[in-house]
Amino acid sequence: MRVLAYWAARTGIFLAVLGILWLVGWRDLLVFVAAFVVAWLVSYLALPGLKAGAAAQMDGWITRSERGIKAADAEEDAEIENGPTRP
Repeated sequence: MRVLAYWAARTGIFLAVLGILWLVGWRDLLVFVAAFVVAWLVSYLALPGLKAGAAAQMDGWITRSERGIKAADAEEDAEIENGPTRP
């Protein structure tokens, strides 16, 4: 859930910056690029705790995924080393 919370916070910041720029009267295609850059900067400075939590959760997912892959590789290597079985 930390990844979802971090994503939602960053999306909310982007939409808020976009809305503020739109209300100021900046109605150009460049407003999206400017909002993206400003929102990235604000979220980088304002959300370090959420970012660390989301990164830790993603690392956990990757570690569990790699553990399953390594187990499957070890099983395949064992089958290759033992050679084909004869009936």
